[in-house]
Amino acid sequence: MPHAAPPTPLPRHRPNPHRGVAPALLAAVLGYLLLSAWVYAPAWERAFRSDASPVAWLSSALLLTLSITALRLVGERALPRLLGAWLAVAFLALALDEQFMLHELWKFRCHEWTAACQYSTVRDAPMLAVAAIGLLTLAWLHRALGHRSTRALLWAGLAVGWLAIGVDQWPEVQTHWHWLPELPPLLATLEEALEVLA
Repeated sequence: MPHAAPPTPLPRHRPNPHRGVAPALLAAVLGYLLLSAWVYAPAWERAFRSDASPVAWLSSALLLTLSITALRLVGERALPRLLGAWLAVAFLALALDEQFMLHELWKFRCHEWTAACQYSTVRDAPMLAVAAIGLLTLAWLHRALGHRSTRALLWAGLAVGWLAIGVDQWPEVQTHWHWLPELPPLLATLEEALEVLA
């Protein structure tokens, strides 16, 4: 009976990233955000705030695309198998959460399931977990990816993602620390756009 060939190791030489891909993707996302605002004008906020908005759809679609891309990168031996599998599962979970509003369901309904939801930390646990697990995952990715420009873009994405989570959590934090200033309404409106950019 023939034996299966051993898995091909990851290449030692990492090819240079295509310099135009990241700017083109960011331009496409920004163009979509601007088009959404223009189509919904003069009530452009509806393109960003509603859970059925075009921006919420793009967020879910991008997360699903990232999940599939991670699987492809594993198949091409461009990512370590375990890291690629983790990214595929994590992005799929985030896409499902975005589409079906699972963390909102937990935040506003968990008091029906457990008394622990009287504490804001428990209600906001999914969002806080995304921030913490995102940092650990990015540290893992940082080691796996060797190019400075790619690493810089990943850390910039994490910073924008943390900003989006901060915007989401600001009202909750403000209830405990009343001296904090009000969140600018424009920033609150653009929270979903920040998630998409991240």
